Amino acid sequence: MSSTIAAAALGALTIGTGDPAPAQAAIPPETPLAMSRLYAIPAGSLGAALNSFADKSGLHILYDARVTRSMRSIGLRGSFSVKSGLDRLLDGTGLSYRFSDDGESVSIMLAQNDMMRNDASGAETLPAIDVGAASGETREGRRGGAPQGPGDRHTGYNAVSAPTTLKMDTPLLKTPLTVEVVTRQTMDDQQAISVGDALLTNVSGVTSTANVLEVFKIRGFSNPVGNIFKNGLMEYRIRTLDTTNLQTVEVLKGPASLLFGRGEPGGIVNLVVKRPLDTPYYSIQQQVKSFSGTRTTIDATGPLTKDKSILYRVNAEYYSNGSYRDYVSDRNLFIAPTLTFHPIEQFRMNVDFEYQNRTWVDDYPVLPAVGGSPASIPISRYLSSASLMTAYPDHSDRKRIAYDWTYEFLPGWSLTNRLSYTSIATRNENIVPFSFNPTTGVLGRLALFIPGTTDRTFATNLDLKGKFSTGFIDHSILIGLDAFKNYIPLYLSYQPFLSSININAPNSWQVENPYSNPVFGKSAQKWTGVYGQDMISLLDDTVHILLGGRYDWAESSANKNFSSYLNALSSYVTTYNTAFSPRVGAVYQPLPWLSLYGSYTRSFGVGNSSSTGLPLDPQRGELYEAGVKAELLDRRLSLTMAYFDIFKTNIPYADPTNARNTLLIGKARSQGFEFDLTGRIDDNWSVIANYTHDDVRTVQGALSYNPATLITTQLAISGSKLPASPRNYGNLWVKYDAVGEIQGLSLGAGVSVYESSFGDNANSYVLPAYALVNGMIAYRTNIEGYTVTGQLNVKNLGGATYYPTSTDRYTIQTGTPRTFLGSLRLEF
Repeated sequence: MSSTIAAAALGALTIGTGDPAPAQAAIPPETPLAMSRLYAIPAGSLGAALNSFADKSGLHILYDARVTRSMRSIGLRGSFSVKSGLDRLLDGTGLSYRFSDDGESVSIMLAQNDMMRNDASGAETLPAIDVGAASGETREGRRGGAPQGPGDRHTGYNAVSAPTTLKMDTPLLKTPLTVEVVTRQTMDDQQAISVGDALLTNVSGVTSTANVLEVFKIRGFSNPVGNIFKNGLMEYRIRTLDTTNLQTVEVLKGPASLLFGRGEPGGIVNLVVKRPLDTPYYSIQQQVKSFSGTRTTIDATGPLTKDKSILYRVNAEYYSNGSYRDYVSDRNLFIAPTLTFHPIEQFRMNVDFEYQNRTWVDDYPVLPAVGGSPASIPISRYLSSASLMTAYPDHSDRKRIAYDWTYEFLPGWSLTNRLSYTSIATRNENIVPFSFNPTTGVLGRLALFIPGTTDRTFATNLDLKGKFSTGFIDHSILIGLDAFKNYIPLYLSYQPFLSSININAPNSWQVENPYSNPVFGKSAQKWTGVYGQDMISLLDDTVHILLGGRYDWAESSANKNFSSYLNALSSYVTTYNTAFSPRVGAVYQPLPWLSLYGSYTRSFGVGNSSSTGLPLDPQRGELYEAGVKAELLDRRLSLTMAYFDIFKTNIPYADPTNARNTLLIGKARSQGFEFDLTGRIDDNWSVIANYTHDDVRTVQGALSYNPATLITTQLAISGSKLPASPRNYGNLWVKYDAVGEIQGLSLGAGVSVYESSFGDNANSYVLPAYALVNGMIAYRTNIEGYTVTGQLNVKNLGGATYYPTSTDRYTIQTGTPRTFLGSLRLEF
């Protein structure tokens, strides 16, 4: 029998409130529908899950698309009968089902007394549906419309699982780990162009850093070379990450060494790309932005073959923007095609390509400190060399190819392989401060000019997953290995000293020859790891225990003599390190919607580097965490509350007796509490709320220092707070989707509040507290069968002057003033 899905064919179905709930007709054991089948339906919209289930089971499913539009399913993976599969897909939705007499079709309906109005006769009536509408078309009149499922942008704000980040299908509620997910709809509603836009107000414990790379602090700690992953593989030294082809941005809190290798103990960010859809969908969006910004994006997807075994998707962007700061500009071209091969049910392969070409005039760093606060000068003032930076703008040409495939060779058992290769050719002009006289306002800096170099990164992993039982205990195991290598071949750079500039009299740079003082460099990072974990479930699936460990072999290489080509080659030094990183965690579910959890884990960090380029011992991390998770309002709303205590050791700092030497005596601690509430309150209201209390400070710092020179040496001493680490901060975003005569209208508003913090290791000045107000208005309608959405966002509505992050007394980042973003999107 051919699979048929009637997404809108339950016209005038009635359910009596006084009668028993609709019976779920038994399936005769001899029918094919009683047989177990293998399913691989990811979490996502309920409509897409039901469609996939119908395709694979051969069942004729009838449901009201308007009822299921805002509902989500946890998905279905493994071997299930029709009944058990439907039970799982509809779990928590408030929907029930009823089989036809012949067992070949099933009707999905609202359960008794749930979510519907009573008429005078005591019956609850579903709205009439145009049964003659084609598949995928409702009375809204859209032609094709935005399809539902993985890759749809109408995802809601809530996610109940993160299989790419956790490398397992277990719902977040049952895991002793903290994972927060920023969905595609969140990014669209807030017009988040960069990954930073998506993360910094939507996830607790995440703040920005004053670093030229795309690096974020998570629970107070950042990684100098990046803590960003894409589809589970590291993106090393990445700049300007864009959201154009992203489906979700996921944050795994705490040490992630077991699954991802070397990294910071605060956590990692995993970018999950959009996947091709088997329903044709096309979108073009034009955005305009304050400071002469424009951005054009396209998204096209659909099947390439009639049997839908080969699918494609293309996301592309062209972005051009000025800045509130003088001389700064940015131009970006990004193209990301993707192919999916699905020849049989048990095998699926995705192949991703990315090309990015970006040219920009850098504005980092920006302000020094004067006395106990940032310098009181206009934030538009450019304190780098305008002539040098505009003559030699930064440039990046990035190419990436990657694939991932999964083969389910037995029910509940699968093999997954991922691989990526990235090449980044760059030209960079960095200006680094090294002195400042607050009395005269004279600032001195050192320029580093790299005419051209290529950064090559290779990453791969292989995972074996399986499920089995031993008596009354269920096991979900993961065994894997991975390899990573980053290599920068010998390159030439220049370090011309710049004469001083007075911050009160800009544009007074006197630049030496930018090609003076040649410096030769070469470096590499390489590691291999093996890991395994077992998620044990027992006591009627109310207790879950996670046991795992990883062993790493790592190499860090660099040259310690920079004076010539030959000296750079002959002074190449490699350091070898090994480490074991365990993870132990437990979850107790006293109620199906509530869990209590605790965990302990250790991390193995990336190799440190001294000022002479010599590799040093890597950083280490340790975490203790406990918390509560809940899924509220029929799983529409997710709550996480977590207490964490993180220690980080082997922190580098400058030798006070030798400026060209680096020491590793150090330990820092991040101890705090986080709260995240994300999802839909009802059919009209959605919310994202988070709060962080985090005390981040040095517990073992420089053993030898002179208090009189502490400010100039910027040494971290015991008890001092880490730079730009507010103790309390929080964010709130609320959206209203209208119904009735003004259906299609959406209104959103948000506020972000940050406490003051110290700006440097010496705690010699303060970054003041600040609050930002954001807003959104959008209207979505249908014109001649096409979906058209107009939207306006405003960020920092009050025009607050603020300083989100800093590194020392010379590098304070200014916040963006009031910004408007308008967009017009066409979908069909």
